Amino acid sequence: MDMDHDEVPSELDQIALRLQEGGLAPSASAEECQRHLWRQLLHCEGDLRTATQELHTLRTQQATEMKEVENYVEHIRGLLEERESLTAEYEQDNEQLHADLQQIRLQQDSQRKEVVEMLAQEDLGEIGLSSTSEQVAYLLVERATLLERLEAAERRLDTQNLTGNLREVHLQDELDHIRHTLEEELRQQRETMQRTKESMSQEQQSPAQRPWKKLFGLRKSSQSTHNGAPVHNEDVSQERSERQRLERDLEEASRRLSMAHEDIRRLTDKLESAKKTQAMCGPELEQTGQEVECLRKEVDKLKQCDTLELQRAKEHNERLDGEIRVLRERVRSLDSEKKTLLQGEGNSSEHPKDLPMLLLATSKPEEQEQIHKRCREAVEDVGCQLRELQRRMQRLQREQEDLVERNEELEALLGEAQNASKEECQLHEGELEGLHRKIKTLEAELKKICAQDQVLKDGGVVGRETETYLHQLRDSSQERVALLEARLTEEKDWRRQLEVDLGSAQAALKNNKETLQRDERELRKLRLEIQGLQTECQQGKTLIKSLTQVKGEKGILEEKVAQLERAQSRLQSDREHQTESSRTQEDLRESRTQVEELGAKVERLTSVLSCLEEEHCTLRDEMVQERRRAADLQAQLSERVREKLTAEGEKERLGIELLRLREQLQLSTQTRQETAGPTRPRQDTPESDYSFLLTERTKDECLNQLASLKCELSRLHATLEEERQLANQHQLALQAQINEAQARTKSQDSVLGQKAEESKQLKQDLQRAQSLFTSAERELRYEREKNLDLKRHNALLDQEKIKVCAELKQAQAKLSQAEKSGSGQAAEMERLQHRLRELELELARSGQSRNTNASLQEELQAERVRVISADKKVPQFSLNTEPS
Repeated sequence: MDMDHDEVPSELDQIALRLQEGGLAPSASAEECQRHLWRQLLHCEGDLRTATQELHTLRTQQATEMKEVENYVEHIRGLLEERESLTAEYEQDNEQLHADLQQIRLQQDSQRKEVVEMLAQEDLGEIGLSSTSEQVAYLLVERATLLERLEAAERRLDTQNLTGNLREVHLQDELDHIRHTLEEELRQQRETMQRTKESMSQEQQSPAQRPWKKLFGLRKSSQSTHNGAPVHNEDVSQERSERQRLERDLEEASRRLSMAHEDIRRLTDKLESAKKTQAMCGPELEQTGQEVECLRKEVDKLKQCDTLELQRAKEHNERLDGEIRVLRERVRSLDSEKKTLLQGEGNSSEHPKDLPMLLLATSKPEEQEQIHKRCREAVEDVGCQLRELQRRMQRLQREQEDLVERNEELEALLGEAQNASKEECQLHEGELEGLHRKIKTLEAELKKICAQDQVLKDGGVVGRETETYLHQLRDSSQERVALLEARLTEEKDWRRQLEVDLGSAQAALKNNKETLQRDERELRKLRLEIQGLQTECQQGKTLIKSLTQVKGEKGILEEKVAQLERAQSRLQSDREHQTESSRTQEDLRESRTQVEELGAKVERLTSVLSCLEEEHCTLRDEMVQERRRAADLQAQLSERVREKLTAEGEKERLGIELLRLREQLQLSTQTRQETAGPTRPRQDTPESDYSFLLTERTKDECLNQLASLKCELSRLHATLEEERQLANQHQLALQAQINEAQARTKSQDSVLGQKAEESKQLKQDLQRAQSLFTSAERELRYEREKNLDLKRHNALLDQEKIKVCAELKQAQAKLSQAEKSGSGQAAEMERLQHRLRELELELARSGQSRNTNASLQEELQAERVRVISADKKVPQFSLNTEPS
């Protein structure tokens, strides 16, 4: 009982103290105390209702967030599955492409083996080891040898006719008949000459030129000089001039080969410089290195081909020397025979007795028809295989386009996923801000409750029923706080799990990107191999064209043999024709000088074009550097702006804290004034002294906090002003740099405009040169039409014109080669520009991904900080609720 009596006053004393702390005076009546407790109870019930409502809303929001996160995770898993399926498809496509390439290579090897076997059957195994171009050259050389044999047969027929005429000198009765036959043959020959004139004019008017004339025009022109045997001195002089001209052509060819080597070296130097400038481009540098190695191999091949061509030219020159010697001996023998004939008879006639020789001459081409048939069959097989390769190439191109479209779709899906993640992060931030606001409101309400409790402590004694009710409320509030803490821990775990899932998803995306890059590299390699196959297909097409041309030339040769069987002629030379020939030779020399001048102009224009391309490359590199600088400056500006925004946020936070502290000071002063009024008559009591000391302490603490906050505000103002000044200075510097970059770009644009005008002028010069070429060709045609009616010397003039045409065709071929090289360089420039654009796009994408990752990390850090602050406020909230 004594213990019960002791506990009751202690509990009553505690109730009185709590009422005084709640702001109730100790002299208050029991009714006032009950009213105060009833108001506090109602207020606590309202707070509990609001807390339960907020918990319900938080649960619903958490459920929706969980659903959204699950949907997002399922979406990411679906994307990963799609990526895996696409990678599997890519691997299958790559395997299929590798199999196709292997099959194509096997087919090519089988074709080569068949060609080698066919050549080995004909005792031509050495040619089978050479390339296709060398095989075509061998066929053309064989054709040239056939022409030589035909010309030798013609010469033999002439000699037999001379011997037949010597034997039939005494047969004067048949002279009239022979004269009639000769007149008919002359008439037929004139008709054939007219036909050949028309055909030659048609061939000159046709734009398509035969490539065998380009290759062996000089040889044909040198061989065609053998027809004019009677004019001996002129033939010898012409052969000497032809030999000198061939030597000049050899020197010019060696000089052009050296120029080609220099161009190749220059191209290799350019490629090496491009390799140095693009050292940061990653896997594409390996591809450029491979291309450089391929180019070096091609250069070595070209060197070998050049040496072989020089050797062939030397052999050709030696063979021509031997032929010239044989012709000299033949001319001497013909002179001796002519002298004997002139002594025996005044005039000699011809009689066709050359059928056996013609049969002998035509027997060899008949034997070679079997070889041509085999070649035709091989060419048809090659054509079928080339068609199959073209179909496969088209299929591969379609598959490549499909792969590009799939990559674009995947990039679009990734962009959508990133946008969705950003939106979800923004929603989370908004929800966290709402929670922080609610926590602040709850803290303010707790402070109000504490103030009311202090007022109640000052009141009188309260019954045990109210005390038990308060204990129940306290227990229920503590249980709810524990539930809230458990839910907060669950949310923390859930967020950590989300962070882990995001990290795994990002790692999977990186792996997928790496696999896609590997697939792209393999596709590029396959493209290179496909390009090589295309070149081989083009070589096969050229072989087919050359074979068809050889067939046509064979038909022409057969027609010539028939004409030789039908008509045999002997023409006389005149002084007038010699004067006309000298005049035409002078015109031809002038045209040759013009052609040489035009070739020099073309070389100069090619050098100017190469210089312009180098300047364009340097300007493009400078533009890329300026763009990089501008991007760096923009990144620095964005960092400054972010720092400024963070400083402003801190300033706002400090202002809010100042306002809160001022409100606390006002509340403390009000409570002090309220407590000072009723306690003045009892200043000597210890309770009043204790409350006064408490108020003084709170006031001092508030003043100290205000002083510290003012110091922090002043410091923040100073830092903000410094940062603003720095930002302004940085902006001015950036503006100056941007202006400089703009000025540079304008100057570069002006330089490019000047270069474009210069290129236009060069194009005009080229057009003028082409017009000069056309005028020269017209003059040559006019000379040909003018001199076709002449007899023997007309044939010589035609031969000289054919030589000039061959030289012009060679010059045009060289011009076309120069244009092709220029177009190839332009294509390489475009390819490099395309690669640079792709690299820039990849860099931009990587920068965007880095920015998004950085923003996500910052947002995660902010959420962590907010969660930590919420964790810190939860125990404060529990501590504040315990005394209530």
